[in-house]
Amino acid sequence: LTVGPPEAEEQLRFSVSVGAQHAILVTNESLASGQDLDPQATARAIVDAVLTLEAEGGPFDVLLFGNESADSGGYQVGIRVARALGRPVVNGIKAIDVADGVLTARRESDAGFEVYELALPAVVGVKEGINLPRYPTLPGRLRSKKAEVHTITEVPPSGGLTMVRFETPVAEVTE
Repeated sequence: LTVGPPEAEEQLRFSVSVGAQHAILVTNESLASGQDLDPQATARAIVDAVLTLEAEGGPFDVLLFGNESADSGGYQVGIRVARALGRPVVNGIKAIDVADGVLTARRESDAGFEVYELALPAVVGVKEGINLPRYPTLPGRLRSKKAEVHTITEVPPSGGLTMVRFETPVAEVTE
């Protein structure tokens, strides 16, 4: 599942080519026109999509998010989704193991590793390097071209973050 403009379908097809079973694009007219959503609106769109999908097929055991966004470095979306869904969350994870309804997650720290156990369903923010890179195979590429990308069109949420003003501070030179 990704939130983005219609062009994000290409990334979803790549995911199918390396093993994803389903591809879901959450979009709206503001994304199609090139506007970006803030983390609050992105999380709200994901929550709405997850609730819709879970109503059809039951709850997901684990929702995986990247640790932080590549564009703004805000660590908010996964945490906001977990809060809205009332699920436990842990961020910065480098290893995951799921067994007997419990997710065990490891996070690097200065002293070694921190280990967390979360009841399922849970939300996890993973850091780069949690897995080995996958490369698409020829059958995977062919399958991705035929794969159905389910599109969910969301109504842009009201509210969220807005820029009130942008001021450049006066430069102060001290000697």
